[in-house]
Amino acid sequence: MAKALSFKVGTARARPGAWTTGTLTLGEYPDAPITTPVNILCGARPGPVLWVQSAIHGAECGGALGLLRLFKDLDPKRMKGAIVGVMAANPTAFRLLARNTPYDGENMNRLFEKPSRTAHSRQAAATLIDTAMSVADAVMDMHSGGLDTEVPFYAIYWEDGSPASKRAAELARATGVDAIWRSTDSWLAGAMYTAVTKRGKPAIIVENGSGAELTDRVVDLNRDAIAGVARALGITPGRARPARRILAVGTCDLLYNRRGGFFLPAVEVGTVVRKGQMIGRVMDSHGRIVEELASPKRSYIAALVREHRAIHSGTMCAECCEILRD
Repeated sequence: MAKALSFKVGTARARPGAWTTGTLTLGEYPDAPITTPVNILCGARPGPVLWVQSAIHGAECGGALGLLRLFKDLDPKRMKGAIVGVMAANPTAFRLLARNTPYDGENMNRLFEKPSRTAHSRQAAATLIDTAMSVADAVMDMHSGGLDTEVPFYAIYWEDGSPASKRAAELARATGVDAIWRSTDSWLAGAMYTAVTKRGKPAIIVENGSGAELTDRVVDLNRDAIAGVARALGITPGRARPARRILAVGTCDLLYNRRGGFFLPAVEVGTVVRKGQMIGRVMDSHGRIVEELASPKRSYIAALVREHRAIHSGTMCAECCEILRD
């Protein structure tokens, strides 16, 4: 376990029994550093370090709000170890509320398998994962549906049978979600949680809500998810409270449209649908239904384009995860 009483993340230095702040530099503008705010809540005694990051997709900032709410609730003098909050893991995307980095168009959360010192997003990814691995015992990457889609409250971990993967599964349950995605999907091989797990430390994603509408309930669920993992790690007192019933899901099919128009969902996120069931329709500007999208298998709907959203051809309209265990 990391000794949480003496470490730094950028300019933020942990101080026993205190909430400290600073910034982590992830690149440079032509005239200034590109930084993300960092918060550290450090316990009075040594213990594990939990790394929590938000907004690697710029509009997905509900995790940061949940973390701040939790920090205000906790008494660091009753904590062992520390919680590190990286508030905007992709600062340039956060400033524009964009999913991808504006400078190079990269989705940063696909670049951690082999981060490099080439394009800006890859440099930032290398700094993030190297810093996290140097201080953290576990990683939480907080996500939502962004501006275009909505997601239910669920967790993802990388399933490879390793000790880190097994521990990540335990931490996923500690969040209180009622669905857990055991991912082996190749398109997520470059995600940070996957790369951290492969480097030997447990890491999970928590998905929740939409970046377009951050309700108090969404923020509270994010707070509670982080609190549950902190308890499971022994950072804060008490026990995690997993949901009584947890749906296990696996490989995810991404459903794309061929026709542009307005999206009309036929189901809600977080529901289980049968093979061939209608998920949504596309209506053109003359009011005609020009496309119907159906589930390719019995699926858990892990993401869905928001109602009435204008979409172009080739939009990722839904994530359909196979059901492993009801």
